[in-house]
Amino acid sequence: MIIHVEHSGVTDLAADLRTIAVEAGARMAPVVDKNVRLGERTAKRLAKASSGLHGKNYFKRITSESHGLEGEWGPHDGGVPVGGGWRHGENTDQDRSADLVAPKFARDVANEADKLFWPGA
Repeated sequence: MIIHVEHSGVTDLAADLRTIAVEAGARMAPVVDKNVRLGERTAKRLAKASSGLHGKNYFKRITSESHGLEGEWGPHDGGVPVGGGWRHGENTDQDRSADLVAPKFARDVANEADKLFWPGA
C-alpha cells in the first residue's frame, strides 16, 4: 500500500490517520471472520480428501471461531487427534489449509486498508 497525498496539508493527513485507527478494528473484523470460516471449510475439504478408513469422520472435528481481530480453526476434541500419533504420521491438513487461505486473507486485508485511506475509490 502506498500513501499519496495531493493538495492537502499534514493536518488533514493526521486527522485521517486518527480516524483510520478508530475505524480499522470494526472494518477488519468481518475480514477476519470470513477468512477464518474459509480456513475451516478448506481444512475440512483437505481432511476428507486425505483421510483413510481410520479418519473418515475426522473432518467433523474441525471447527472455527472468531472474535474481533482474532480467529482460529482446527480440530476441536478432548482426545488424541486422528493421525496425530506415531502410527499414522503427522497430520498436515491444518498447515495446508493455512497455506491456501493466507494469500487471500492478505489481499482482503490490503483491500480493506485501501478503502480506509481512499473511501469510495
